Amino acid sequence: MNSPTPSAPTQPRAAGRERRQPLRSRVRHGSPTCADYGCLRPECRAAARRDRARRTSELAAGRPARVPSSEAAAAARRLQETGPSAADIAEISGVAITLVRRLLRPAEARPARIHRTTAEAILGIPLHTVRRRERLLPGLVEADKAATSLQDLAEHGWPTRFLADQLRTSTQTLAAIRNRNRQRLALDRKIQHLTALLLASEPADHGIAAHRSSRAQAAARNRAPLVTSAAAVPGLRRPP
Repeated sequence: MNSPTPSAPTQPRAAGRERRQPLRSRVRHGSPTCADYGCLRPECRAAARRDRARRTSELAAGRPARVPSSEAAAAARRLQETGPSAADIAEISGVAITLVRRLLRPAEARPARIHRTTAEAILGIPLHTVRRRERLLPGLVEADKAATSLQDLAEHGWPTRFLADQLRTSTQTLAAIRNRNRQRLALDRKIQHLTALLLASEPADHGIAAHRSSRAQAAARNRAPLVTSAAAVPGLRRPP
């Protein structure tokens, strides 16, 4: 009798960490959610650790990731009373329409807590802006001013990775802003505040090595023609 053929080795998995990613999920390797689905790649696990550290630091600073939904729900109802529909509020704020509709339900039928950035996007919509139907403000805003600020910082030697860490966002998000994609109002305000602080100091004051500043300045010089072209031609930006 022939001995059974040994099976091919399989990729080891941590106990209780079976891959759970839905078939239609667009989550990619290198993101915290990919690790949450059970991926054991080093870059995914590292992203998950960074995300946990960020959430821990925000919680310690009194900024929990999720907040009560009552204030945002009341704001959404006030907005709806002025005329805009749930779809209008969703378009202006950048929040999913299904979540806006849930917030407009009675208290017992809506979610008790929502993500802090979701609440900020809805609370940031002024009633007078909605009455004038200026559709891009303020949950999502144009990125021209923020892109110019990021370019100025790079020209002064501030690396993108450092800026992303200070803003508690990703380098991919900053790249999208440089490409003139619309962004959330809360992030736009953070960029303007950080720009004012950093341009009053030098990268070396924050422990940034000279070679990192040089790379940031070289990248800024390479981007300069594209930035100028996008600013000079109205509408020359990627769709959101």
